[in-house]
Amino acid sequence: MSVALFGGTFNPVHIGHLRIAVEFAELLEVDSLRMIPCSLPPHRETLTVSADQRMAMLKAALSDYPQLVADDLELQRGGPTYTIDTLRQIRQQIGSDMPLYLCVGVDVLATLDSWREWRQLTHYCHLVVSARPNYQLPEAGPLADWIKQHRCDDLQQLKQCSAGKLHLCDTTMLAISSTEIRDKSRRGETIDFLTPATVVNYIHQHHLYE
Repeated sequence: MSVALFGGTFNPVHIGHLRIAVEFAELLEVDSLRMIPCSLPPHRETLTVSADQRMAMLKAALSDYPQLVADDLELQRGGPTYTIDTLRQIRQQIGSDMPLYLCVGVDVLATLDSWREWRQLTHYCHLVVSARPNYQLPEAGPLADWIKQHRCDDLQQLKQCSAGKLHLCDTTMLAISSTEIRDKSRRGETIDFLTPATVVNYIHQHHLYE
């Protein structure tokens, strides 16, 4: 058994999120991947919809994806969202022996040294990073050294221990963003096929992003 996490604002969740989440779940061979909406993201835009609404959209989006689970752990905790706190909380729940994977994009990895207690992340989990075309890792400095220290290209080796490594993988990156969906909604343009129909309906019914 193992646990995989994929966080974000999900404001709103879209097809790009779901595609990469499914690929992470398949790559890591987990029974389920937890998608965790953050409460108050310290590095992101001010949220214009409530936590309950973002969670409702995520649950609606995942109705056709049994391997993906909406987890409100950070919303229940409230306050500013720091990943290190979430990892500690989940590690307490699952014990020290079970592999725990934190799934992020390579753009997140490039700014990881701005996170709270970033060097401690691998004390609790593995980082699994989805690469993007023509991506470049930091080449010098503390973050570059940290990546080199923890990088593991052998996925099977990663799966044999509970935490401590960083793995880069190729995933399908769709050119869709939550910002684009919000902007299109504001302009009255269609958002069909950018996010599941259940989410489109929720946005229209609740007049979000207008």
